Amino acid sequence: MNGPEDGPGSRLFRRLESIIAAVENVASLVAAVVLCMVMLVVSADVAMRYVFNRPFGWTYDLISLYLMGALFYFALSPTFAQGAHISVDVIAHRLSPRIRRLLQVIVALVSACLFAAIAWLAADRTLEDFRSGAATSGEILWPTWLSDVLVPLGCALLTARLILHALGHTMSLATGRDLVPLAAPPGADDSGAVVFE
Repeated sequence: MNGPEDGPGSRLFRRLESIIAAVENVASLVAAVVLCMVMLVVSADVAMRYVFNRPFGWTYDLISLYLMGALFYFALSPTFAQGAHISVDVIAHRLSPRIRRLLQVIVALVSACLFAAIAWLAADRTLEDFRSGAATSGEILWPTWLSDVLVPLGCALLTARLILHALGHTMSLATGRDLVPLAAPPGADDSGAVVFE
């Protein structure tokens, strides 16, 4: 909701945030459906193997090439948005909120550059595999570009989230308002105060 102190920059940030969050919601839904598919395919394969002695020959390729890739890459950005990636915060409680914000900006920008490079290189490989008609060898000729395309899609979404994260912290530093909340330091209680035991 826009408050009286929301400027055009804050409104634009919130709009971009809602767009990226909507895309992340779709990615999360796809990842959840894919996880269910993995469980169903594995269960069916186990039943076919041990009950009928006729396992599927395509289970491993389908799961390893497509489903696990989709599960991982489509969950990257939503996981970051929820603050659920592993982070090292040993000294976070000793730093001021401004320094913590500045570090968030630096880490997000460095990470965005890394994931943008991965997305770019993976998109190039995907296009190359698509043009050449590359496929796996085996019982079924699985096209490799369908698995390759998961990497640039997931990394591009994470790159957009990281840039928005850096922008939010930068704007928070400039305006003094929390556009992006800082994570509570380790050992903090519900109020954000650090509790040492």
